[in-house]
Amino acid sequence: MENEFKPNPNQMKHPEKWYIPVTEENHAELQTWWRKQVLKSRWISDPDARLREDAFLLSEHPTDSSYYWCGSEKSFTERYRSYQKITLEQFRQITNPHPEHWCIEATEENFKELYAWWRNNAHERWTYFQVGYTLVSDHPRDESKYYGGSIAQCLDDYPQFVEITLKQFREITNSNQTTMSKSIQISRDLLNAYYEAATTPQKEYLTKYFKLDGTTTVEAIRGLHDIACPTWKPKIKKNHPDCFPVDSKYFDFSEHVANKNKSIISADICKSLGLENDFIQVRNSHNPELDKRSFYLSAEHNWELVQDDNATVLIPTKKSC
Repeated sequence: MENEFKPNPNQMKHPEKWYIPVTEENHAELQTWWRKQVLKSRWISDPDARLREDAFLLSEHPTDSSYYWCGSEKSFTERYRSYQKITLEQFRQITNPHPEHWCIEATEENFKELYAWWRNNAHERWTYFQVGYTLVSDHPRDESKYYGGSIAQCLDDYPQFVEITLKQFREITNSNQTTMSKSIQISRDLLNAYYEAATTPQKEYLTKYFKLDGTTTVEAIRGLHDIACPTWKPKIKKNHPDCFPVDSKYFDFSEHVANKNKSIISADICKSLGLENDFIQVRNSHNPELDKRSFYLSAEHNWELVQDDNATVLIPTKKSC
């Protein structure tokens, strides 16, 4: 094909002058970089300006400060032969090996590592983070450092974010790529108590991951907890509460929410009860104490909460016509 891109291994990895076609898939990422350049150059003044999807993004425009070209690729390359076509991966390496706005979904495998960073960086009023949520560099609306949903939903709502790998996360946050990450120090007396109560394999573990002055890591404490006998597990948790994710008292209804304020009772049951379809719904809220942890009652009915012996009873009543 005439315009097929075949990377030349002898070319510089990061050409000084480059171009990349804007596509539906890379538009959000390229637009974020483009906006910064054209706002800085004063080509535009609107921070919400959109990069055309039929354009080619440029390292710099030969004659103006627009940072893009509209026209055929053939006409551009024939006119400006010094420009080299790059891939999205090259674009990322050239413009920012670590995106400013990044996101990564919490999984069973990476949760401990992501949780440790989240707990150290999110505002203390946010107390809950779980597998299935998406960790973000900075939430656009609050200081929670997470999006309460999958990474696909996060990117739909906030296209300025770039999904990163666990390796990139470690590079960005300066996390150690081994399991021995964040350094802490415990008292020598406590270390001695652990050693005196330890079995031979546990003593070998303590010798390997705990220094004589009590210096160790969060992950080493967790590892000690994992190999401890049942009587010592709660003691280790109690001695080092900051090393363990907090078990939330709340229920999590996020998996049941496909749409905002989705009803949790089927329409046919609602109809048989004579109630509105959405009379009780899982609540979506910017308040983290309520978001996907609580229920919302429809305003189409009146509601009374009363005690009946030892039972708490919710009574719906009809509104006056």
